[in-house]
Amino acid sequence: MSNPTQRILKILLVDDDADTRQMVTMMVEKAGHEVHTTASGIDALALLTRKKMDVILLDILMPEMDGLSLLETIRLTSEAPVLMLTAVSHAEIMQQAYVMGADDYVVKPFTREKLLDRIYRLADRVAGATPTPAATWTSRYWLDTANNILVHNGTAINLSSIECQLLQKLMESPYQELTDSTLYEAGWGNGVVPSAVLEERVLGTVKGMQVKLEEDPTEPKILLITPDGYTFNPETS
Repeated sequence: MSNPTQRILKILLVDDDADTRQMVTMMVEKAGHEVHTTASGIDALALLTRKKMDVILLDILMPEMDGLSLLETIRLTSEAPVLMLTAVSHAEIMQQAYVMGADDYVVKPFTREKLLDRIYRLADRVAGATPTPAATWTSRYWLDTANNILVHNGTAINLSSIECQLLQKLMESPYQELTDSTLYEAGWGNGVVPSAVLEERVLGTVKGMQVKLEEDPTEPKILLITPDGYTFNPETS
């Protein structure tokens, strides 16, 4: 993958697994960036007092100081983008990481392309580019757009990429009625399609989400379908 940032990034990896440190170092250095690694959260904090990093990669399961504790400490003094790079895939832990200040979350194993893509996105945020939100919050709902997961009251709900895009659009305007065309553009783009096809695609996707989100899909309270559009009501459940 080419380097869209057009600059050499300074990246810190904190992981107690030697194989992971070696693999990530090879991946990132091959792309032309500078990598600093440490197996200890305490050593990482010491290093951060001496060097400024463009992106920080943190494992969670580490001795002495786990990744979440390290993240919490880093956020006391630094706004550097933090990507959690871990084998922990529990939705509750992912949610906690975002609450504590993580900017992104990647579950092991991962490809070189995926890692570099996430690193470049975070670096672009620092450079002033308009970011795609890693997570969208509305009341008791938390939408992880990077992993297509909705967490509602601690329960993780897997979404398709289209469902995630439509739900993100709805969550950005809670209680407001959004039209078929607005949601279609959010999920499929602004290509010209017959109105009947547009309406059918949006309606089918929303009905699928109702099955996943509603306690009783036959009497929806969260995602409402009206004659003129669709509404997200986050406080009804």
